[in-house]
Amino acid sequence: MDERLLGLWSDEILHPSRVESVDLAFHDDGTGWLYWSSWSTEFSVARYTWTTTAEKNLGLRFHRTLGGTWSVDDDITHHHVEADEQEESAVDVGYDIAPGEDPFGNPITLLILARPLHGHLAGSRFGRVENPRSLDDPTADAPRRA
Repeated sequence: MDERLLGLWSDEILHPSRVESVDLAFHDDGTGWLYWSSWSTEFSVARYTWTTTAEKNLGLRFHRTLGGTWSVDDDITHHHVEADEQEESAVDVGYDIAPGEDPFGNPITLLILARPLHGHLAGSRFGRVENPRSLDDPTADAPRRA
């Protein structure tokens, strides 16, 4: 397991004014999640397990997908899960971690995938989020549609 991946990565760091963003979280127990959200208040979360190889290959095994809408109240984002489904898909992709810059010229650490994660509406370049508020899945405690 490549410990350099641990933590939170976001493409919003590279594209701060884009209408969609994607975050990737990697936990040290081999679990993680991909969070896609849009200004339209839609979101999806794909939960996965992950592994790496010495050849810089990242394996993501997706097992659950949630979707719905989000809203903000008193600066707190609330998620309303409208779909919660089992998923069985896998992605194996080459990756690199390298120094880079954000659009303002500030130094950042980049996660660069060999190809976009199109099946999950994600691109191929992410910046490390320094000191994230949380690494928890943003939908972990979200209400579900009855």
